[in-house]
Amino acid sequence: MLQHKIHIPLVLLLIFLGSTCFAQNINGEKIIVGKESITVINFPDKVVNINFSDDAAYEYYIPKRREEKSISIQFNKEKKTGPNTNLLVNEGGRSHMFRLIFDSTYNINDDSRPPLWYDHSNLKALKAFVQKQKELEKLSEDQRAAAQKQQEAEAAEQRKQEVAEARKKAEEDAALKAKELEKARSQQEEQQKQSAAEIAKAKKEADEKEKQLKAIAKKEADAKKIADAKAKKDADQLAKQKAEEEKRLADLKEKQNTEALAREEELKKLRAKNDADAIAKAQKEKEQNEQKAAAALAKAEQEAREKHRLQEENLAKQRAVEEEKARKAAEETARKEAEKKAAAERLAKLEQDRKQREQEKAYSEAGLWQRYGKKGVDLYNFPREQVPTVVAEFYLITDTLRNYRISDSLMHTDIADKVNIKASEPINKGVNITLENIYFNQIYTYYKLKVDNTTAEDFLMGPTYIYWYDADEKAKQVIKSSYITYIGFFPLVRPHTTQYVIFVTRSPNMTDDESLVLFVDERRKDKGTTSIVIPGSTYNKELARYQNTIKGTKVKETKNSAGKKKKK
Repeated sequence: MLQHKIHIPLVLLLIFLGSTCFAQNINGEKIIVGKESITVINFPDKVVNINFSDDAAYEYYIPKRREEKSISIQFNKEKKTGPNTNLLVNEGGRSHMFRLIFDSTYNINDDSRPPLWYDHSNLKALKAFVQKQKELEKLSEDQRAAAQKQQEAEAAEQRKQEVAEARKKAEEDAALKAKELEKARSQQEEQQKQSAAEIAKAKKEADEKEKQLKAIAKKEADAKKIADAKAKKDADQLAKQKAEEEKRLADLKEKQNTEALAREEELKKLRAKNDADAIAKAQKEKEQNEQKAAAALAKAEQEAREKHRLQEENLAKQRAVEEEKARKAAEETARKEAEKKAAAERLAKLEQDRKQREQEKAYSEAGLWQRYGKKGVDLYNFPREQVPTVVAEFYLITDTLRNYRISDSLMHTDIADKVNIKASEPINKGVNITLENIYFNQIYTYYKLKVDNTTAEDFLMGPTYIYWYDADEKAKQVIKSSYITYIGFFPLVRPHTTQYVIFVTRSPNMTDDESLVLFVDERRKDKGTTSIVIPGSTYNKELARYQNTIKGTKVKETKNSAGKKKKK
């Protein structure tokens, strides 16, 4: 990125110094620039111009705008040391004059001194700051220096005390958490016993309903068998009786026919003798016998029909009785089947709930404590090995909340042009970690990690830290972390799932030929570790996306700012 320089005329400096009567113009605030850190200053409004009072300063310091209301200053690491100079910044109709101080002793990890972040974004706070500056200006130079030194010492002591209190509280919370988890585990075991007893009772009830249903089914089958046999017997008897009646009627008809033929023969004989009296008498007897025979036949047929009707009625009544029995038996069977189904469904529901609880139990606080905590893997507090690799922001609530909000937003935002640097090797033969994006906000660098667990085991993310390597690939120092997603509960990535993690550090001032190496361990030593190499050129390319030269500012180009490796 091209930068140019411009010399501020003496009259411009005098005009600025004469404008300090404005309530919101900063005059002379000391701004520290370190060799290995990036300095950031925030303002209430859009920054329109940055200038140094000395041309030579452009050889040592690289000013950039971050977003609209923020600037960053990087030391040109081609130089060994840098001069102190004045920095003029114009924003929102205000003109601020800062005293830029190069401090070769400033350590990016130093907790005794605050990060190089000067936040003047709040107008009310800015006005109060300027007023305090004016009060200090009334003092002698020695008194002012002593007052400023005392303020810095008090601020450092307060910061140190807040961190100590936060650490102490974290330890107390950890001890309390252990007791709570043990209590939760006992309650969980009691619930399991109750659940097991309830399931056993439900299973017994379901088995009993099954037995009852089988008994009813057998009873119905036996009753049907008897009813079918009786129905067959009754039908056979009815058929037999019908056949006998029909035979009796046939025999009666045959007898009547025989008698009628005999009378007819007798009548023929009498006609042959031509005996009128005998014929008349025989004719009359014939008629009388025919009438009696017809009456007898009619009566026999009527009796047969009546008998058959009574037998049919009897059978119909018996069938009705059997059908009523069958209906009641079917209703009883249906009721027992419904009871059996309800009991089976209740048992299935209890079993499903039990399985669900078992699955959830594994990832409940008590379950995790049982599986890991009791074996020395305390997931509810970050690993003890992480403690030496964190700075004060890790404990301070305001810093933690701010980093949490930014990290949460970054986790749910898909940034284009990902860097996608994969780890050197998978952890536990199947946990692949990729650095997806590098994001910058204020003095912090946010590393978005994608953790893809393809194994059948949990991945317990352990100590995570970054080492800074120089151009000769020698480790210079660790860059201590300011935040990591789930500070207390380090990420647990379940089998066959993917999860994002944000790791945050203060922003290092890197050259293109330097590098960062991000190490990620598994909490269980035997599961392994991995690392991701971030070239300085990649880091600076990503940084350039978030800061640029301010329009109208003329700053001299340097090899470092142009993204080229320095020559040795």
